[in-house]
Amino acid sequence: MEKDKSVFPFNEYEYLLQHFINDNHLSFQQYLEIRQEYINQNPHLWVFTLSNAAFSNFSITYLIGARPKLSKPNKEKDKEYSGEYDLMLDTIKIEVKASRAVDANSKEPLYMKALSSNTKQQFLMNFQQLKPKCCDAFIWVAVFRDKILTWVMPSKDVLNHPLYSKGQHRGNHGNEGQLHIKDDNIRQFDKYLLNDGILEQIIRSAYKKNA
Repeated sequence: MEKDKSVFPFNEYEYLLQHFINDNHLSFQQYLEIRQEYINQNPHLWVFTLSNAAFSNFSITYLIGARPKLSKPNKEKDKEYSGEYDLMLDTIKIEVKASRAVDANSKEPLYMKALSSNTKQQFLMNFQQLKPKCCDAFIWVAVFRDKILTWVMPSKDVLNHPLYSKGQHRGNHGNEGQLHIKDDNIRQFDKYLLNDGILEQIIRSAYKKNA
């Protein structure tokens, strides 16, 4: 193991499993059972292997795929649209932000430091380039190894939230900011968390509250 030069997907765990199979400590059927159990427990681990651009597209596709009433904006639906938000529900403008939950103290690749939703480790999810003045509601998507959490917030609630940092970049005149969700503040957003409700109804409620 100490002499092994690991590289994904031929890493130290694959090396150990093959060693156990070769020495008859593990049957191939047992290996398949272990593999399937691990996949079942970590169904979203593959998302941590995506590039940042691919991950951004994943969050949009994930939301539209399960909720066909959501659609991508264009000039026909909004003549003034110039890419400042991501989705629409009727005429409601929605900005989507996504992040992956990883061990804040690890320097390993994302797929190695991906966390489960019941983790006790420190994590940091940075929702940046937020533009509350350009949308009616936000949908935040947080991906853990085993679960995807979704928050729906009126844009005014984001703009006025004490954790919201205005002026992320110089010269934006307060039009863009960021907000960090961490292990020690995530419970502050429980009231925005999508549980058993219908997303479209919650978005409309957020829009009414925002108005």
